[in-house]
Amino acid sequence: MPVVSTQKVLYKITESCQQQPKNQLAEIQSEIIATPLMKLFPEASPEAIHYELLRNGLFEPIEWVHLNKIVQQLEENNVWQVVKKEYKRLKKLWNGPKVEIYIYPLTKKRPKIGGIKANKNGVAYNEALFLFISNELVKEELAALFAHEYHHICRLLYLKKSPFDMQLKDSVVIEGMAECAVKEIYGEKWLSPWAKRYSQKEALAIWEKHFVPALHIKGVNNHHSFLYGDKTKGLPLWAGYCIGYYIVQSYLQNNGPIEQSDLYKMPTDEIIAGSDYHVK
Repeated sequence: MPVVSTQKVLYKITESCQQQPKNQLAEIQSEIIATPLMKLFPEASPEAIHYELLRNGLFEPIEWVHLNKIVQQLEENNVWQVVKKEYKRLKKLWNGPKVEIYIYPLTKKRPKIGGIKANKNGVAYNEALFLFISNELVKEELAALFAHEYHHICRLLYLKKSPFDMQLKDSVVIEGMAECAVKEIYGEKWLSPWAKRYSQKEALAIWEKHFVPALHIKGVNNHHSFLYGDKTKGLPLWAGYCIGYYIVQSYLQNNGPIEQSDLYKMPTDEIIAGSDYHVK
């Protein structure tokens, strides 16, 4: 089943963690959540998979004490059903691939975006899609989050690049594509807060100064400072995400309308060249 019934796994964690010392909680969580995922990531150890999930928003092992209540609330909000419905719809609409989808509670240790504490996060790999959500997430926001990440899955299938071969220009455009898809389907209200963090003029200046000289940098781990920002490098917060949105949005305005099922199959260089952010 594409949308995995992770509720069973989550209830098992609560049961297993009872009466266990704190120094064993991480091992329990890793064994129950990460070990089964080795079928998707055979070259990674359970410890590496567990660390990757925690880094992207998985609830901390110590948070198991609140887990049953959170899962019950997520079930009351029909979270798994909402995602299942959107997956079926978007897979058909975008002619997208099959993918396994895992839903877990978001950690209470959440970063702030624009002064607002995050209530969700998602991460897409070639093999699977993970959503980390809080119980205050409304249906439309959950749907938009899933659409963003599933669009990544579609794009990654086209690119056929490993995370080590992805260039900065690929990472910027893939984020912009996903947000433009969200806007098209659900409306501007459900865009991520960073999509218009900077004006077009500000974004273009950041692009020309910081991004153009670095577009061929490979490895997604080397793109984080450009996407999220890095004060030590003079990179503004969330700049890469905002620029990516403006690139794809301006491409669509200059060349559209274009179906999403065609857009995600277009070369990165073609998108940039046809946008207002073309490299001179």
